[in-house]
Amino acid sequence: MELNEMILKDGIKFIVGKWQVDYIVNAFSNDLAHIPAAEFKSEDGRTFEDLKFEFFEDHTVKVQAEAGKDFAGTWEQTGMLDYRYKLEAFGDIPDGFFKDAAEKLDVVDGHLVFAIGFLAVALKKTEDGHVTEEPDIGDVAPGEEDLKMDGIVGEYEVAKAKTFACGKFEFFTKEEITEDFNKRVAAGEADPDELADTLQLFGMAVEFTADHKVVEWMMLPPDIPEDAIKEALEAGEIAGVKDGMFTRTAPREWKAVDGKYYYNTGEHREMFGEEQSPWDELVFDDDGLLSFGSGMFMLRKK
Repeated sequence: MELNEMILKDGIKFIVGKWQVDYIVNAFSNDLAHIPAAEFKSEDGRTFEDLKFEFFEDHTVKVQAEAGKDFAGTWEQTGMLDYRYKLEAFGDIPDGFFKDAAEKLDVVDGHLVFAIGFLAVALKKTEDGHVTEEPDIGDVAPGEEDLKMDGIVGEYEVAKAKTFACGKFEFFTKEEITEDFNKRVAAGEADPDELADTLQLFGMAVEFTADHKVVEWMMLPPDIPEDAIKEALEAGEIAGVKDGMFTRTAPREWKAVDGKYYYNTGEHREMFGEEQSPWDELVFDDDGLLSFGSGMFMLRKK
């Protein structure tokens, strides 16, 4: 799985802080019972209670094996639910299965778990660490060069829409959707009247204005009376009308920050109870098409 920005952001919040051993599992036991750290004793009578980890946001880690004895190292996130750390003190340990298992941290039921031989050691978090919150794009003021960026200004039409066609869900052009639909009609698998509904995806246009506004336009229904349009405008049911098209909402905002374009989707987003930014980056692909609408449309400048 690709570690995108959101996964890495959540990952650093999860691991940064202080951890200590909660329980041990002996792989050779009959019941794989969770043995509390204070009860699992080595031959010399020591327990795992003194083994503590502290992970920092700069990807360093400090491990305390016993009071007054610390080891320094680094850590990285390697997957959505796994990490890896390296200690300078492990430098003399030969590479192999034992070292690899000891350095690998898996997230299991909110614990960080690593292995020492036949023992699985589970760490519990005892204290959150400091993680610097990055400002939301909406709170960042464009720089002098950003304010000069206007390459995105213009009117765009839908070149491709993500929908189900040809037996799969991906991006298709209007022509590809129509061809596939006609084949399914000929095979008796689709109702000819349904094509118009599907092609409504291509009835959208998006305008990026020079004064940093984003306006989404849709085709007006055919033969709609002028008085009905006027009533809808006065009632606030639609926000504007132009060239046979209408927009439902007031314009949103776009801006350039650090050489990249962004726009405010106006969406309220949450993940695991934490509010997420409504701003999306506006990225052109190699064919000059612009991803839009949470990745559901690819727009082409007219």
